[in-house]
Amino acid sequence: MGLLNGIVVKTAPYMPKFVIGKIASRYVAGDSIDDGISLVKRLNSKGFSGTLDLLGEEVTDISKASKITKSYCEILDAIEEAGVDCNISLKLTSMGLNIDREICWSNFKTVLDTAKKSNNFVRIDMEDSSVTQLTIDMYKRAKEYYPKVGTVLQSYMRRTVDDVSDMLDDNPNLRICKGAYKESEDIAYQGRDEIRNNYLQAASMMLDKGAYVALATHDTVLINSLEEVIAEKEISPDGYEFQALSGVPVEKTLERLVKENHKVRYYIPFGSEWYAYSLRRMKENPDIWKHTLKALFFRSSHRK
Repeated sequence: MGLLNGIVVKTAPYMPKFVIGKIASRYVAGDSIDDGISLVKRLNSKGFSGTLDLLGEEVTDISKASKITKSYCEILDAIEEAGVDCNISLKLTSMGLNIDREICWSNFKTVLDTAKKSNNFVRIDMEDSSVTQLTIDMYKRAKEYYPKVGTVLQSYMRRTVDDVSDMLDDNPNLRICKGAYKESEDIAYQGRDEIRNNYLQAASMMLDKGAYVALATHDTVLINSLEEVIAEKEISPDGYEFQALSGVPVEKTLERLVKENHKVRYYIPFGSEWYAYSLRRMKENPDIWKHTLKALFFRSSHRK
């Protein structure tokens, strides 16, 4: 860990809340469902799709998991009522994965039942390596119950190409991203080029097999390479989409992608737990200070 990264990890909990709030406001839609829906509407009007994600930490009691489950059902209902182009993304640890797997499944199934009513899609976020296999197992179980569900694979994980191979026979909807958690070198690539190459290999495998692929990255070099792969393989625009976190300063690239008939979706976090979320992200991946520093001087026109 570099000197600046070490400073970020040690000082983040002592930063004034308004400073963390200034950073979070670049990425977080607001505290309420209405805030999230409002931003989705603005993004839809500019040609972008949305994914809403309720901020929250891993839960350690059943009642909190039940509350979050109810919140996600309310989000799905709000999306349906608003008529917006949007789906949801959730973390299984917020539904009790580390409390009891069957309790988690029961909660998750409740969310899927709500999604069924509006024929909406549900994405299972990938978390750190301690729950990678549990998340994949739960995704497979969920897909048998409701086909419009997908999960995420991280290209910095050495296992990802094997995971892709294991999942391709079931017509998956997979999101590929680099990965945001700090993982050890024995299970995760550390070099930028290694992570990019693994991303391209995994994405190419998915596209070759006709899986629907959500290409989540803010790396413009990688985006350009992915465009070349898509063109070379003559992939139909309905077989993939690009994704980006709301507020990250790559809007010109995303605007160009939309103009060139690529589907682009913004990932939109919201919720009252933005402070804990921001601190956790800075501790888990201190490199994020580089992006947040840039964000302090940048306001995405897509959010206006």
